[in-house]
Amino acid sequence: MAETPSKRPNMIRPVVLLLVLGTVGFFGWRYATRSEGYTGGDITTVGTVDAVHVQLGFKVGGRLADVLVAEGARVTPGQTVARLETQDLDGALMTATASLEAARAALAQARAGQQRSALELARQLELMKSDATTPQQVDDARTNSAVAVAKVQAAVAQVHQADSGRHQAELQRSYAELHATEAGQVSEKIHESGEIVMVGTPVLTVSQLDTVKVRAAVDETRIGAIRPGDGVRVRVYTFDKRWFDGQVTDIQPAGDFATRKDWGAQRRDIRTFNVTARVPNPDHLLKDGMTAEITIHPSSRPMTAQP
Repeated sequence: MAETPSKRPNMIRPVVLLLVLGTVGFFGWRYATRSEGYTGGDITTVGTVDAVHVQLGFKVGGRLADVLVAEGARVTPGQTVARLETQDLDGALMTATASLEAARAALAQARAGQQRSALELARQLELMKSDATTPQQVDDARTNSAVAVAKVQAAVAQVHQADSGRHQAELQRSYAELHATEAGQVSEKIHESGEIVMVGTPVLTVSQLDTVKVRAAVDETRIGAIRPGDGVRVRVYTFDKRWFDGQVTDIQPAGDFATRKDWGAQRRDIRTFNVTARVPNPDHLLKDGMTAEITIHPSSRPMTAQP
């Protein structure tokens, strides 16, 4: 008796076809309906701890006499951290002081001359009452008195100029000492004793660690929900069970690099915006350059464009 061909392969093919079509349809539906927009809640991203770096330099040029702090040293506001050799500045101050003393002596002499000429004019006017002098002598006395007044005025101007010069020399001399502007930690010692430095050349870099910046990239699908003043929580790998609280201070106004495709909306690459937060760091546990996990707590939802 001949065997009847099996119908099982004919039944499997429609089932497989249905499964394929269902799978394609499901992924097509997901592809078409996927949304990339912000839907609410906290925003978590990764960023970097960035200490505030201040470079310290002299307001005058010269040779470094001494750098008084080492790398890693803590400094306080107003602390002297470096000095320049002061021979030239001391000489300029001595010259300015001598000029001021000479101008003051000249002023004293001019005032004495003014007093004598004023007395002589008064005497000539008194003699004129009894015709004991001549009009010419009175005029000469009056002219001499006016000249003496002008000399006093000129001498006063010279004193002011010399005093200003001495004040400037004192100021330049004070610039030979370099002071820390804020509390912090010396992160880099750029120049050593004996080196010549120009005006404004950085000698030391001080990192301010009491409050640090944390910078993180947030993609454009979520950036619209973030505002300055929003709270943040920061965690670093070294202290993974400890959170540090801070606030958003700045949001980059222009987009940066693209991180991924906007697959759902099929429009374009999704770009990122840098968000900066300030985080108090009283124990100096957050170090410059640490990788940080940042959780941002948006206080408002993004604005929706009106049609």
